[in-house]
Amino acid sequence: MPWRPDLLALVELAAPSSCAGCGAAGTRWCPDCAVVLSASAPRPWRPTPCPRGFPPTWTGLAYAGQVRAAVVAWKEQDRVELNPVLATVLRGVLAEALAGSPPHTAAVLQHTPVALVPAPSAPSSIRTRGRRPVPELAAAAGRADLLVDALRLTRRVQDQAGLSAQQRAANLQRAVTVRPRVRAALREVPCVVVDDVVTTGATLAECTRALLAAGAGPVVAVTVAATARRPAQARPQRAD
Repeated sequence: MPWRPDLLALVELAAPSSCAGCGAAGTRWCPDCAVVLSASAPRPWRPTPCPRGFPPTWTGLAYAGQVRAAVVAWKEQDRVELNPVLATVLRGVLAEALAGSPPHTAAVLQHTPVALVPAPSAPSSIRTRGRRPVPELAAAAGRADLLVDALRLTRRVQDQAGLSAQQRAANLQRAVTVRPRVRAALREVPCVVVDDVVTTGATLAECTRALLAAGAGPVVAVTVAATARRPAQARPQRAD
């Protein structure tokens, strides 16, 4: 049931709305930030350096500025009203990924299964947030009947924030597995791993490893955003 205008007004007085991207008062998502999200076209993306086993990946936006603020607000501050905002971006990325992978394209044309597989969250994160943002986003962006909650963490891992590419890879090494109850359903089925942001690629590579080890078909990945690549450092010149 929709909230009555007078109740919404009371909520606004108690906790005034602000744009999740730029902080502008009086709106939860302003037109200027909406333009930012619509400005970037989906594109293939690879991290530098690229981890072993990294799947073909498509993303939509650079993880910076208003985009970063919006993703953090959606994921960490319970701004669930951003689900449709970010899902619109991910939906376009997903379409490009399916079109750019021949096995996935063939499956769609033949009306055979394609599985949308959310990257797993640590149990502690789920308890803290009280929700699982990435599966919510995947369901909003694609057909909910294609969503397969297949992946889980088998051991405790560190928070990835602040870790280097090598540390992230070591942190997640063989930490993900496919739930036994869905293994048979995923056998030889093309899969799309879904996550919000790709940084070093360690998470997507580990999810791909786990799916392929369980007998899944070809794997690609999609994300809303990607961190900017760091320029390679020039090697010091040797003195003559």
